[in-house]
Formats: sequence, structure tokens, C-alpha cells
Amino acid sequence: MNKVKLKVLNLRYIVICILFTIICILTSFFISSNSSVFKSFYINQLLGTNSTKGLMYMIGSENRYFAEEFHKEKGRASLESFLLSLSTNINVNDLRSLLTRELPNMNQFYSEILIAGEGTDYTNIPEESSIPLDNIKDKGTAIEHPKNEKENNSTGENSNTQNNGENKVFIYHTHSWEAFIPLIPGATIPDDASSTNNEVNITFVGNYLKQKLEEKGIGVSHDTTNMRDFLRNKNLNWAQSYKGSRQILQDKLAQDKNIMFPMDLHRDDARKNITTKNINGKNYARLYFILGRENPNYEKNKKIVTAINSYLDEKYYGLSRGIFIKDRKSGNGVYNQDLSPNALLIEMGGVDNTPEELYASVDALVEAFSHYYNEVTKRNN
Repeated sequence: MNKVKLKVLNLRYIVICILFTIICILTSFFISSNSSVFKSFYINQLLGTNSTKGLMYMIGSENRYFAEEFHKEKGRASLESFLLSLSTNINVNDLRSLLTRELPNMNQFYSEILIAGEGTDYTNIPEESSIPLDNIKDKGTAIEHPKNEKENNSTGENSNTQNNGENKVFIYHTHSWEAFIPLIPGATIPDDASSTNNEVNITFVGNYLKQKLEEKGIGVSHDTTNMRDFLRNKNLNWAQSYKGSRQILQDKLAQDKNIMFPMDLHRDDARKNITTKNINGKNYARLYFILGRENPNYEKNKKIVTAINSYLDEKYYGLSRGIFIKDRKSGNGVYNQDLSPNALLIEMGGVDNTPEELYASVDALVEAFSHYYNEVTKRNN
């Protein structure tokens, strides 16, 4: 009996050694690959998915009491299933992992819907899209954006009155090139909706958001960095966009200790039928929120996002598409939200939305955010 056990044990070690060798060869191939996007994606998947499980498995093999709580919460995987997951990224307990690399858009099912907005389900869940930096051009023309009546009547006298000139909100754009088809001559498809021209990309929406927040007496700083050029200068690619914007956010938080609410403003890729909502005869560009599951501030970030989303659902039902949770399998997983418990990632509209629709949504968002901000200020005082 002891000889049989010894043979089984030896066989396991042989299998482990073989798999380890294969993994080393594959890793070397990924690292030497000319495509940095390909490289960073697979290494991120390998480490992000299995590092904790692997560490706890190894610790538990030496001291089973140490890892007992982890296994109670996550479940105890067999050595074979762990090695299979490590080498192929296939989870024997999740059939989706067998299909996600073979079927287009299958990886979106790794996203979780925390709160579903009107019409939101897994058939239209947002998915991050990529674009080579070389494809981002200075497209579009400088135009006179239509103005809101409130904007025309505003004297700006209320700006920062509640904060004595202190900036509490920092607006920035990880993907500043995300633009809008109606503002780009000749554009007809989502692939056309990218530009470094701040008159036609998400930056002009950030400018309007800044203005409307300041009218509410909330101090705002807005970063308008050309992220395409910024990433190039740092030798980063599209897949490392959040690494690039992280540097910008870290620098800002270090320079200005008054910043409480970092807002990363994006534009979704979905088309008009999904991203537009008519409320009381007025068209709005629908918005939604992203939470990073692997962010240590997750619960705190969820609190502020849920509060703002609830206000929008009450006052402007159908404007919000909901709150979505993404891990490293379906996105970045953190989105720099670990740098602040009040960090927000907001997707405003889609490729087909007009400035009027976007401005209407910003007005509603500002109303919801300022309501939350005032409640927080009252509690703190």
C-alpha cells in the first residue's frame, strides 16, 4: 500500500514538473513576443486569476490550518484543477471558461450587473473595446457647441463659494480620444469615433461637467491631456491606458490634497438605440458606472456609485443603464479606484449621441452628484 501511495505521489510530482516546464516555455514566448498588448494581457490573466489561489494552495500544503478560512470561503480546489487553470485558464467549475476564447464577446459574461438599468441585461452589457494608438487621428472640426439655457444665464458668481476656491473634484479621461460620430465629418461607424480633437471627443463633455459643477459651488480641476500622445511618450500602449492615467491621477492627488472625488469620464461604444433615452419629451445620452472588483476600496466606491445611481433612477428613470462590476477577466479590474474611496468611472452616452443629448445627461448627473456631495458635506460639518 505504501509503495502504491509513493508511486502516485511521484507521478504527481512528475506531472507538476512537466506542467511547470510548459508554463515556463509559454511565459518566455509571451514575454519575447513583439506585441506588448498580447504580452500584458496574458500575463495579467495568468497572475491575476491564479496567484492568490496558488499561494494559498502551497501554504495549505504545509500548514492546512493556515489556509482553512480561505478554502471555506472560496472552496477547496484539487491540485489537478488548479494546475489546469494555471496552464490553460480553464475553470472546470465554470463552463464559460471553455467558450470565452472561442466565441466573440463571450468574455462579457464575466462582468457582473450590480444594478440593472432599464433594458439592461447580459445581451447588451458594456464591453471594453481596443484601438491601436496609430489609428487615433486629429479628426473633426472645431464647432460651436449648442449651449444650455442655464449656461447662457449663468454669471459664474457661485463658483467655488462652498469650498473657498478649493477643488474637490478632479475630472480626467483615461481614453481621451473617445469621440462622437455626429461631430466628425464623414464618420459613420464606431471605428470612426476616435480623435485627439478636444472639440469632438469626451473632453468637451468634461469641460461642460466642470462648468456645471462649479455653478453648484463645487470646485473642479479638469485634466485635458492628449492621452494618445501621453501613452506614446511613456512607451505605453492601449492596454496600458489605466497605467498611464494612474500617473496623472497620482500626481494630482499628491499636488492637491483637497481633491475628494476623482472622476474618469468615458464614452461607450454602443449605438443610438441603446445609449439614448427620451424623458418627458427630451433626449438624454444614457450613462452608466463601472466598479473594479479587484479594487480594495470596492465597498466604499460602491456606496457612492449606488447613491448617485439611485437618485438618477428616482428622478430620471431610464437615464442610467446601471452599475457594472468588472474584474481582470472582463476589463482592468481596478480602474485606479484604489487611489480614492470616492473614485468614479462614468461612461457618458455612445458614439451616436449629440452634444445636446450629452449636455442634458450632464445636467442630470450634476444634480445627482451635488445632492450626494451636499449630504456628505452636512455630515462632515
